[in-house]
Amino acid sequence: MFTRVISVTLKYLALSSLALIVPPGQSMAAQGDVITFTTAPTQSVKETKRIYGPLVDYLAKTSGKNIKLVPARNFLEYTSKMRKGKYDIVFDGPHLVSWRMDKVNHVPLARLPGELVFVAAVKNSVEITEIKQLIGKKVCAVNSPNLATLTILDSFPNPARQPLIVSVRSFKDAFKCMKSGKGVAAFLPVKFWNKFTKKGKTGGMSVLYSSEKEPLPTRTFSVSNRIDEDTQETLKQAFLNTKGVEGAQPLLDRFRSKKFIPATEEEFKGLSRLLSSVWGFHE
Repeated sequence: MFTRVISVTLKYLALSSLALIVPPGQSMAAQGDVITFTTAPTQSVKETKRIYGPLVDYLAKTSGKNIKLVPARNFLEYTSKMRKGKYDIVFDGPHLVSWRMDKVNHVPLARLPGELVFVAAVKNSVEITEIKQLIGKKVCAVNSPNLATLTILDSFPNPARQPLIVSVRSFKDAFKCMKSGKGVAAFLPVKFWNKFTKKGKTGGMSVLYSSEKEPLPTRTFSVSNRIDEDTQETLKQAFLNTKGVEGAQPLLDRFRSKKFIPATEEEFKGLSRLLSSVWGFHE
């Protein structure tokens, strides 16, 4: 019995010593162990591995670090671990990048080219001519923290005076939802609206509101400052290096892009406000 007490005590002292060695908030990734990579769970775990696995392998080979792909099963798991600073490299939308910059010391490295613009589309028969008229009305949208929904809801700063969201699973479903009359409007990326227009599906509908005056940066890679600056720079160059396109090809194909471009902190400042109404992000 006495021997067991000594053994347990020694284990406790060893763990306590390790806690003193690793500063508060610093993961073992920063100690040269595992660097965790994840992305928003907008696809299945299997599909996440197919799309991002080759890129993670390329980053590990290029940096010489042990980088591990850690897919999230759902948004609850994803946002919970994100808020706790569990991820070292993350690829997702600009509002989440901005939040991590503010709260868990992330730095944006590279992103997809282009800009994001969102629209609120309405059926002409509803006789709504300005965005404020959607207050209290049913609107078809992908539920938050979807960026299209949050961007347009940013026009309604009073949470008690906002549209009533009819939650759907995709932008295609949002368009169908509006068309069927379940909502008077739909929140969509402008690219989707333009695609529907080219197919002749937007007859009797129009754009009520567009965020084109304040476009947002596209999906972005951010990295925790637990990762040393030399490794950060190595990872950034790996994203930007044309030799990395082969590893990133499934991802680039997914977003119909040909390369990544540098990301700057300035273009994400203030965007965390879009999450102010989302549970867990407003503290």
